[in-house]
Order: sequence, then structure tokens, then C-alpha cells
Amino acid sequence: MTEPHRGMDHHLSRSRRVMKWAMVVVILLALAKGIVGYFSGSVGLFAQAIDSFTDLIAGSAVYLGLWLAQRPVSQKYPYGYFKAETMAALIVAIFIFGTGLLVLWQAITHLLLHTELLHYDITLIVASVSIPIILVQSWYLKKVGRETKSEAVYSIGQDYRMDLYSSLVVLFGLIFEGVGIWWAEAVVGFFIGLVILKSSLEIAHSSVLTLMDAIPDVQQLEAIKELALQVKGVQGVHDIKVRRAGPIYFGEIHLEVAAELSVAQAHRISQEIERRVVAAYPEMLTFLVNIEPTKIESFRIALTVDSATSTPESLPSPHFGSSPYFLLVRVEHGAIIQWKIMKNPGASQEKQRGVRSAKALLEANVNTVLCGMMGEAPLSILRNALVDVHSINPAQTCADNIHAFLDDKLPHLFATPK
Repeated sequence: MTEPHRGMDHHLSRSRRVMKWAMVVVILLALAKGIVGYFSGSVGLFAQAIDSFTDLIAGSAVYLGLWLAQRPVSQKYPYGYFKAETMAALIVAIFIFGTGLLVLWQAITHLLLHTELLHYDITLIVASVSIPIILVQSWYLKKVGRETKSEAVYSIGQDYRMDLYSSLVVLFGLIFEGVGIWWAEAVVGFFIGLVILKSSLEIAHSSVLTLMDAIPDVQQLEAIKELALQVKGVQGVHDIKVRRAGPIYFGEIHLEVAAELSVAQAHRISQEIERRVVAAYPEMLTFLVNIEPTKIESFRIALTVDSATSTPESLPSPHFGSSPYFLLVRVEHGAIIQWKIMKNPGASQEKQRGVRSAKALLEANVNTVLCGMMGEAPLSILRNALVDVHSINPAQTCADNIHAFLDDKLPHLFATPK
């Protein structure tokens, strides 16, 4: 299991623990409100008890979704069960919508069918005590939802925030009832019911977008593109996709790299991009990198030569580190458009001539080297820097070797045995 996956598993476990205790609190509040509401005749308090029991159902759905999300991947579900949590969030949104309808019904009923309230003091106490409990519970669940990136837990916290509003309606209604303004609860409750309906639709909209694999954040795609383009060897980026499943993300990208790269070189590039993206976005469970070769039209080619007066029509030198000069040739769209002579700083050294020569070519921004023979160390330096190295035909001119390379007729160079 990867480190990000362990982090997601920890978040899911934490969310389940929080939901378990949240449901215990909901049960206690539902019983208290139900008993007092029934015997006092408070329509609002009894309706809240019914709503609390629906919250219990929604909380159970979230708990089940979190449990499913922690199950390991299988052959049938290779991407895991993470979307079970998002489905739970959608179920919660439906229950919040029901809460809004209940509050509207409660307001209209109270306005049309006003009844005398019994046991006023105990009813007022229960309604008052429940408010700070719901407030703290809502705050904590939303906090955990944000920290664990759990849509379901956050939506439950939002549901309890709506319960808080309806509880305030009941409390104000009881207070106004005590001073004879019995209809005030209905007016305030009606508007709060509309607010609750709006909140449920927002949660449902977010959950549906996740289930439909909508792009979570367009700016995130641009940031991933910049990360990829910073990796050496990447020539282009397209078709970046990111989708969300519960608290985690899956992503993919298509890279354009030089067609001459080996499989190992292309694999190193893909690994580096995956490492950078996952480091920037720890919630990214997997990030698939697709490699696409592109045909290079611009080359900076280096050939070993023996004379400072050499030209593309001269014969190349078969040696690398001991060759006194390099012929640097710029090729655009198959044509030689510029060339110059560069002195080889490695030729004058007693040791590691090839290493010094290879580093000098890297400093000159060469992307292709054509030579007769080369040691393992300089060849490794060049290839690790994604420089293409090919063997030459010493009987042909530098220009002829360049055209043979462009026609894909020069073999890759292998290290010369010591």
C-alpha cells in the first residue's frame, strides 16, 4: 500500500469513528425530543424528533459508505469502493431535502392548526439544551469532513447545521408562544425551510458531479501541466484528466517525448512526473502517465573531428574523449543550417577524458552525439541526460553521417570495452 493510500485509509477510519459517536448523540436527542414533544403537544419538537430519526438513517448510510470505501480493490472493482461515500453523500442530500420539506410543513401546520402547549418549562429546556449540542456536532463533523476530504461526513455536518436552524425556529416559537405571538414560529420557519432546501440541492449537485466524473478543479489541471513541463525530456502535454471518488482522486496525462528515447528513459520521465504530482496532491491515489513519441525536427548534433578547420564535409574522428575538437551542427527540418568548431576540453586531461568531454557537450546543449567509440562512463552521462548517442561510419563525411542519422540508418552506440 502506498503512503497516500495509507493516508486515505486513516482518513476513512477517522471518519467512521466520528460518525459512530455522532449517531449515538442523534439517538439521545431524538428520544428526548420525541418523548417531550409527544406529551407536551409541541408540533415543532415532535417533528424534530422525527427528523433526528431520519438523520440516523442518513448517518447509517454514510457509515456504510465509509466502510465500503475502506474495502480493498478486487478484480470486479479495480478502482476500489470510494464512490460509495459519494453515494452516501447524495443520500444525505435527499434527507436534508426532506428536512426542509418537514420544516415547511411544520410552519404551515402551526399557522393553520394552532394548539395549546402543555409542560411549557420542560419543553423550553429540551429545545434550549439541544441547540449547543447540535452546534458543536455540526461544527466538528464539517471540520473532520474538510480535513479528511470526505463529502459524506461534511454533508452530514451540513445536515446538522440545518437541524440547528430548525431547532432555533422551535425555540423562538416557544419563546413567542410564551408572550402570545404564536404565529411568529411559522413565519420564521417557512423561510428557514427554504434555506434548507437550497442547501440540500447544493450538496446533491456536488455529489452528482463527482459520480459523473466531472473535473473537480480546472486550475488543478493547469498546475499539473506546469509540473509535467518542468521535467527534462517532456516536449508537450495534453489530455490531462482528474476525477474524484469520495476522498481520493485518480488522474492521467499524455506526454510527448522524443521518439529516440529508450523505454527505460521514457519510464524514468513518467516516474518523475508521477512522483511530483503525488507529492503536490497527496490525495491522488493513482496518476497514470501515457507516453507518446514525437518526431524531432530540430537537432543539435556533435561529431568528433581531428582539425579546427573541419567542416561538415570532413571525415569524423573515430574517438571520443581523445578527439581534439567537436563539430557542432544545428539541423532544422532535415537541413544543416549552422555549424561551428568547439575545442574538446577533455582531450588535454590525463584521466577521465570522456567524462569531461561528455559534460562539455551537455553544457553546449547538445541533444545528439555521433561518434565511433565511447567508454561506459561518458555514455552513461549522456544517456542519463536524455542525449541520443549513435555510432558513425568513419568512411563517410560528417554530413553524410548526419543524413544517415536523420534517415534512421545509424545504430545506437554501445560502450567500448576497456
